[in-house]
Amino acid sequence: MLFIAIVMVPTLRKFEPQEYGTKILSSSGLRFRTVSWIAILILLLTGMLNAINRGVTVHSISTGSLFLSHFGKILILKVVLVVLMLVLSAIHDFFLGPKLAQLIDSGESIPTLPSRIKKYRRFVSWIARINAFLGLLVLACAVMLS
Repeated sequence: MLFIAIVMVPTLRKFEPQEYGTKILSSSGLRFRTVSWIAILILLLTGMLNAINRGVTVHSISTGSLFLSHFGKILILKVVLVVLMLVLSAIHDFFLGPKLAQLIDSGESIPTLPSRIKKYRRFVSWIARINAFLGLLVLACAVMLS
């Protein structure tokens, strides 16, 4: 996420005509989406295995004893952040991103984008930035849990 936000998007904005940068970003986004969702599934699985390895049980969750410890509170924060990331990623990857690509490919030239497409692009960009920030918070939680 950080590579796309910090390196790829600013570099592609300099392409002329802008359609080239947009097509590269769209194509890369589709490929990245596949890789990232596979990585997310692996991270979810290994996260559950790590929690089990650290003594998290159905009993400790159901009785609430897990949430009384510092570890449990950080774990819950991390899980909430991960759920937020998953929701934002799904919205970005399966709704907003494809819709933006469809609007751009609708035959209108990039230099004269209508305000609707500009707003959509800005919104998609902000969703990605917020998700990257949440990812950093998840990483901070992971460090605190180790």
